[in-house]
Amino acid sequence: MQSQYGKLPTTFFDTKKIIEYREKSQTYSAKEDLWSWFVLRRISIYLTIVLIKLRFTPNAVSWLSLVGMLSSGFLMMISTPLAFVLAFFAYNLGYLLDCVDGEIARITKNTSKKGYFIDLLIQAAQLPIFLSFLLSFLIMTERLAVTTSELLMVYLLIVAIILSLLVPLSFQLTKIKENEQDPVNRIRSKSILFTFVGFFLGLPGFFATLLVLVIVESLFSWTIVPAYMILFLLILTAKMVARLFLTLKTY
Repeated sequence: MQSQYGKLPTTFFDTKKIIEYREKSQTYSAKEDLWSWFVLRRISIYLTIVLIKLRFTPNAVSWLSLVGMLSSGFLMMISTPLAFVLAFFAYNLGYLLDCVDGEIARITKNTSKKGYFIDLLIQAAQLPIFLSFLLSFLIMTERLAVTTSELLMVYLLIVAIILSLLVPLSFQLTKIKENEQDPVNRIRSKSILFTFVGFFLGLPGFFATLLVLVIVESLFSWTIVPAYMILFLLILTAKMVARLFLTLKTY
């Protein structure tokens, strides 16, 4: 399939064998965002090949992806510049592994319903991350004072509550899996402007912007991150309302 970004996410040092692996495993999807296509997919195939040689299964990589995603939320709650940088890398490691698990499955022809189920849980793992932004804002603005051990307990409780609700939901969605495309993804794929907007309003854009703001704060002694977090959450709320409206229109 020809994508709006190009046929394959290649690099100038790809060998013929690497191109063959890309053709087998990196077919463009409407769910693919700018960060995934232009950054993570360029390097994921190399990690995919290594993990195949180490006999990693797609599902094992998916579980590692889930750990990376959830770790980024806890690091956000620590609310220090170093923790924000580590959160950026933890999230992107989880996102990278989320790319890798599908590539391994397609190359080894080892796709399964269990893999789809775990992928749904990885999407659900974004919910604790969003909640961590609010807690981080409260900590940075000194509205909440807790120790690191207390933060860990609170975060694990949040994760447990969310997963207790979404594990059965993910199971049901796996049973009734359909190929209908999300109406928001259809809009995003129509325009490069909407593609960029979708990137900056999602977690990949958030963490990329956060990294830049942490560097700016360290250079100029400004305080930008708390305001950015609360603005992001407000926009996220508006985005949710718009998404609900667009989705309901499809029924």
